[in-house]
Amino acid sequence: MISGVAIVITLALSAVAALMAAEEAASTLVSSGRALRLAEADRGGAASLVALLGKAHRLRAVTALTAGLAYSVGALTAAWSLFVHTRLGVELSAVVGVAASLVFVYSFAQVLPRTFAVQNPEGVALSFATAARRIVGVLYRPAKLLGWPWRAAMRLVMGDQAAHSAWLTEDDYRAAQPDDEQSVREEAEEALLEAVSDFAEKVVREVMVPRTDMTCLADTASAEEAIDIIQRYGYSRLPVYHETLDDIRGVLYAKDLLAAIVRDPQVRPATLARKAYFVPETKPVQELLVEMRDRTHIAIVADEYGGTAGLVTIEDLLEEIVGEIQDEYDLEMPLVVARDNGCYSVDARLPVDDLNELFGTAIELESDTVGGVVIEVAGRIPEVGDEVEIEGLRLRVTELEGTRIRKLAVEPAGPNHDKEGHDA
Repeated sequence: MISGVAIVITLALSAVAALMAAEEAASTLVSSGRALRLAEADRGGAASLVALLGKAHRLRAVTALTAGLAYSVGALTAAWSLFVHTRLGVELSAVVGVAASLVFVYSFAQVLPRTFAVQNPEGVALSFATAARRIVGVLYRPAKLLGWPWRAAMRLVMGDQAAHSAWLTEDDYRAAQPDDEQSVREEAEEALLEAVSDFAEKVVREVMVPRTDMTCLADTASAEEAIDIIQRYGYSRLPVYHETLDDIRGVLYAKDLLAAIVRDPQVRPATLARKAYFVPETKPVQELLVEMRDRTHIAIVADEYGGTAGLVTIEDLLEEIVGEIQDEYDLEMPLVVARDNGCYSVDARLPVDDLNELFGTAIELESDTVGGVVIEVAGRIPEVGDEVEIEGLRLRVTELEGTRIRKLAVEPAGPNHDKEGHDA
C-alpha cells in the first residue's frame, strides 16, 4: 500500500517536473516582445507567459526544485520497493533505486519534454504557461527559502558581488552590469555576428532595389539629360535601357560620361555604357558579394521570365551586415517612424524580417515586404484606409501610388482579435 502511494506521488512529481521543464525550454525561445503581441491578441495563455518571462528567474528556480523533488522521491520509492520486495539488501537496493530514479527522471521528466518543447516553442509555451504560473506561485517561496542560506554565505565571502540570484537570466545580468567599454564591444560583436548569420540566409530578391524604384536612362537620351539625372539623384551609375526596363543594354558610369563630354560635348551616353552584369533574383547574396568584389559594383536582377526585377549594388549588400550607409547624396527617409499614439508609420518596402524583429512577431508568408504582406493577406489590391490583421498587428494602408502601397500605419490589433489574418 505504501509503495503504491509512493509510486503515484513519484509519477505526479515527475509529471510536474516535465511540465516545468517543457515550459522553461519553450519560454526561452519566445521573445518578450512576441509574448506581448500574443497577449494583445488575447491568445490563450499569453498573459501567463508574459508574467513568467517578466520573472524568468522564478521559473528557472521552480523548475530545478521540481526536478530535484521528482528525483529524490523517485529514488526513495525505488530503493524502498526493492528492499521490501527483493533480497538485494539495503546498500544494493539504494544504489539500484538511485540509478533507476536518475534514468527515469532525466529521460522522461527532462530530456523528453524539452525535446518536445523546442519543436514548437510558441505552442508549448502558451499551452503550459497558465499551469506553470500557478506552480511557480506555490513553489517559488520554498525554492527561495532553500537557496537563502547559500546566498547569505556567499555574501559573507564575496560581499555585494554575490547579491545575484542563482537563477539569474542573461538579460537580468546584463541589465545589472555597468555599460563599460568591454560590454559595449561584446554587444556590438554579437550584433555583427547575428547580421552575418542572417546575411548568409538571404537571396538577392530580399535586398535588391525593386524595378519600380530604379532610376534608369533611355538609350536615346542626350548628354544633357544624363547629367541632369546624375545631378538630381546623385547616382554614379545608371542602367541604360532600350524602350522598356526589361531590355537593359548596359550601365553608364558618370566618370565615363564626364571624361567623354570634355572631348565631345555631343556624345551619346548610350555609346559609353559598359556591359551590364545580370544575376537571378534567387542567387544567394553571399555568393554575389564575392563576385561583385572583383567584377562590378552594380548588378541587374533578372526574374524567372527574363525581365528586369530590380538592381542591386555592393552597398546594398554591405548594408545588410553593417546597417544603413549614408553619404552626402542620400536623402532616404527612415522606413519606420514612431508616433505619439503608439502607432508606427511604416514604409511598405520594409522587409518582413525587420517587422518581425521590431514587433516581436513571427510572420512567415511568401511576401518579402510589409506591403506585400498586406496584399497577400487581403487577397486583392487594397485602397487607402483598408486594414488587415496578422500576428496581433493591425496594418492600415495610408498612402498609395497607383496600385502600389507606399505607407502603412502599424499598431497592436487589440484584445478581441485572435485570427491569423483578417481583412477589415
